[in-house]
Amino acid sequence: MPEQSIGSTRTFVLSKGFAQVGNHSALVGEDDTKRLFAEIYADPDRPDVRPQEAYQAILSSMQPGWTMRVLQLFWPDPGPRFEFQKQVQRWNTPLTEGLDILYQGLSIAIQEYPLPFARRTVFEFVLPGGDKGISLSGSEWVAWWEGLGGLCASFGLRANIFGKSDVETLTRWILNPDLSYKP
Repeated sequence: MPEQSIGSTRTFVLSKGFAQVGNHSALVGEDDTKRLFAEIYADPDRPDVRPQEAYQAILSSMQPGWTMRVLQLFWPDPGPRFEFQKQVQRWNTPLTEGLDILYQGLSIAIQEYPLPFARRTVFEFVLPGGDKGISLSGSEWVAWWEGLGGLCASFGLRANIFGKSDVETLTRWILNPDLSYKP
């Protein structure tokens, strides 16, 4: 059986910048392909999240020849720590020396403790046609890509289509996953 590549980070990292494709910012790959990105995540208001069924529906709705890569990334999540830090700052000033020492120790621990990481699921969709001059407006993929949110919603998931700044943040994280993240 011949060896088959299932994807590489090299083509993702060696990009040529961005191109505007309709309403979307596409990363232009080393091979002149245009790539769109979206994060898929659970709707916090829905207890009946069914990601396996959603992924199956997404993949089965793709046309033959379309290419998509699913990236599972562990990303620093400063949100919970910042929220807890805000709550601690609203506490009343301790009245005793012992409680004040505990409060100061907790404040220092919040600042120094490493950030929690969250698993994020990002889809990288390679636009059909690549550099062949195919007309990108009105193509089937446009309706499919823009309908991704609706498709996911029926399974309790949300889709966040990435803009240029989101893709830049993603590439920085993949190129330099600094575990001592500082906002």
